[in-house]
Amino acid sequence: MSKKNEEFQSAAAKILEGVGGKANIESVTHCMTRLRFNLKDMSIPEDDELRKNEKVVGVARSGGQYQVIIGTQVTAVYDALVGEMGGESGEAVEQKSVKTPAASQKKTFKSVINSIFDYLAGSLTPLIPILLAASLCKTIIAIIGPSLLNVVSPEADLYKLFAFIGDAGFYFLPIFLGWSAARKLNVSVPIAMLLGGALLHPTFMQMAADGQPFSVYGIPAATQSYASTVIPMLLIVWIMSYVENWFKKYTPDTLKVFAVPFGTLVVMLPIAFAGLAPLGGYLGQYIADAIIALNDVAGPLAVAVIGATFTLLVLTGMHMVLMTYLFVTFPLLGYDNFLLPGIICASWSAAGVALACAYKFKNKTNKKLTFGYIITWFLGGVGEPMLYGLSVPYKTPLIAGAISGGIAGLGAGLMKLTAHVLSTSNGVYGIAAFVGGSTWNYVALGITLAIAAISGFVIMLFMKLNEDVGGAKA
Repeated sequence: MSKKNEEFQSAAAKILEGVGGKANIESVTHCMTRLRFNLKDMSIPEDDELRKNEKVVGVARSGGQYQVIIGTQVTAVYDALVGEMGGESGEAVEQKSVKTPAASQKKTFKSVINSIFDYLAGSLTPLIPILLAASLCKTIIAIIGPSLLNVVSPEADLYKLFAFIGDAGFYFLPIFLGWSAARKLNVSVPIAMLLGGALLHPTFMQMAADGQPFSVYGIPAATQSYASTVIPMLLIVWIMSYVENWFKKYTPDTLKVFAVPFGTLVVMLPIAFAGLAPLGGYLGQYIADAIIALNDVAGPLAVAVIGATFTLLVLTGMHMVLMTYLFVTFPLLGYDNFLLPGIICASWSAAGVALACAYKFKNKTNKKLTFGYIITWFLGGVGEPMLYGLSVPYKTPLIAGAISGGIAGLGAGLMKLTAHVLSTSNGVYGIAAFVGGSTWNYVALGITLAIAAISGFVIMLFMKLNEDVGGAKA
């Protein structure tokens, strides 16, 4: 075993012990930077002890989950953790341990809210790589195509290829969500994906375009486009978990191999087409309208609020709520001049604050660590090490980042900075979201990034930075 693997195995063993061992774990998954535990007893983990782990940059409790922030090495730590738990793969651990909503447990308002956030995060987080890759493809054609450099014609195969991939990443969201949501709720992935595919069938899509009537078992069903939608499949898979669980419970063992999947599908068809899908479509539209209304009423102040508070939302893990809104509204509108501008303001403000901290630190180790956090953010697209290694332990950088993020957000709102590509990337890759639109949008982007970084740097210069606090780790 290599020294690197030994480090990951040692770190994973300490994390497993820190969260109470395998017996205390109901399920564990990971996103791009965090291990996400569903624990039987949330009082067991000792946050301070876990933070001493050299591979851990922070912990958070949110949405009913215990989250251990690792950073860019999260996949390696997760694989080692799975090995420590005796599993062969991440999916084996998840599917053997995740409980469905139908599981009997005492319901309280808090537990219901936590379950909703847990479901949203667990369903949307696995899709981020798809959205990032698709966004970068759309960014490439925006740069090389007629809208910017004009070096490749829209008729060229290369242009068409990246256009196909970029569009597919968003168009087929219902199918992708069928996969991720079904895994989260431990129900049949193939049947969930089949239902997502049915919503996108060319015949149904054409009926929606033509406004033709349609019914399922004689029940009228609204015909509308569900391409790029999120809420319909989240609702469908949620209800499907109860339906499938019923069939598993009452179907004789000799018939389960075909009766459970087919029975679930037959029952879900009218529920999906005549009820949940249209409901989800309407909810998505209402959310989009609400976002537009808020932006119309609050205008630049709305962007400023996002710029000032987004880092705090990341700390609590609640930023996925904003991501949910974004995944719903962006496909409907085709742009965003509210959430993504505010998010990039928060991100670049934090970088400016970090640069100021690196300048102010007298201790060479602190300087080295801080520059490492900045490089990881800029080139790696991961901001958690900078957040949990610098902002949280020293506190004043967190305040400076909120102030400068709000200032930059106000500027972005006044200049009407607009994202034309759905990209939730961090660091330099976040710029990809704003490729497209008029020349003024590029000017607004440059000014916004300058305001964010410079104001963050300047504000932090005038704030106290107590090196004795410590807490930063490699």
